[in-house]
Amino acid sequence: MVELMIATTLALIVMSAVVSVFVGSRAAYQATSAVASVADGGRFALNFIQESVRGAGFLACNHATISTNLNLVNTTTSLLAYDFRYGVGGYAATGSGPTSTFTIAATPTADSSAGDWTPVLDPAFNSAVNQQVKGSDVLVIRSSVTRSPPAYLTADIPLGATTFQVNSGSTLQAGQLAVISDCTKSATFQISSAGGGSPASISFGGSVGPPGNMAGATLPVGFAAGALVSPVTTTVYYIGVGADGDAALKRMEFVNGVVNGAAVFTDEELVPEVENMQVLYGIDTNGTQTPSAYVTADLVPDFGAVMSVKVAVLAASPASLAAPPATALPAFNLLGTLVTAPRDTRIRKVFDMTITVRSAVN
Repeated sequence: MVELMIATTLALIVMSAVVSVFVGSRAAYQATSAVASVADGGRFALNFIQESVRGAGFLACNHATISTNLNLVNTTTSLLAYDFRYGVGGYAATGSGPTSTFTIAATPTADSSAGDWTPVLDPAFNSAVNQQVKGSDVLVIRSSVTRSPPAYLTADIPLGATTFQVNSGSTLQAGQLAVISDCTKSATFQISSAGGGSPASISFGGSVGPPGNMAGATLPVGFAAGALVSPVTTTVYYIGVGADGDAALKRMEFVNGVVNGAAVFTDEELVPEVENMQVLYGIDTNGTQTPSAYVTADLVPDFGAVMSVKVAVLAASPASLAAPPATALPAFNLLGTLVTAPRDTRIRKVFDMTITVRSAVN
């Protein structure tokens, strides 16, 4: 009997050690996995935004803020979606910004009140999925479609034209937003018809929409053979309710420059577990092509003067089974905005970056 009791005791000691090692290993794995998830989320979010901001305003071989950039697209239904005079735009969340404080809800909910942003959110934004989360800024980028090879004019086209010939129409189609540019001037428009073959005939004088072109739109300037023709798009980054019910970085855009019917934008989730985004715009107020001040979107006097963009995101890990901390964590600083997170089991970290708008400074 004594030997049996000794054996049982030793077995319990060994089992306790094994369980302790298992629990410790599992906790270490969860912690490591959570840290990796946060790092990946923040890095991926900034990488997506960085690529867009760097190319903001690039139109084939011209820049949106050049005075000879002419926009023939009808903007009456949405300045956000179709105002290609500006490469960068944005909306500041009410109650956020430098020196402000904001508390994240434990369960994010869609905020359908367009007035919770300044300027008031454009109707085209809400027509996507209306899943924006309160307290995060909205960043708008307009440019040529990346990784889409441009076509080029095979013959001169005169002032007042509504049709022209390009070497190939393989990347162009009816309903697509496009730009024609010779690097000194450009004009954006919506294609009404696009013939196949090489060369291909492109027209913007017929009926098309949404949004369509301005009434009676014709080329206000002429272009010589060799001018480039490229699809253009508007991309919108915002924090919305993700597929798992948590906050996520989302993107709305015209895929390959094609307007998605009445819904306008195609909406997609990019990075889950991104809870907040704050944006500041570096504006040139003295003509030096360098930022002299960083301000929120509602304080930008002219988005054509934006030279760079500061972006900060708050990334979080998935919730774990551990107990919440006994005390609240300090607020997270996102470009001066102090964001308080719920007291839960997530790991959080701020990622920020200053991104130069290359076309604006070159």
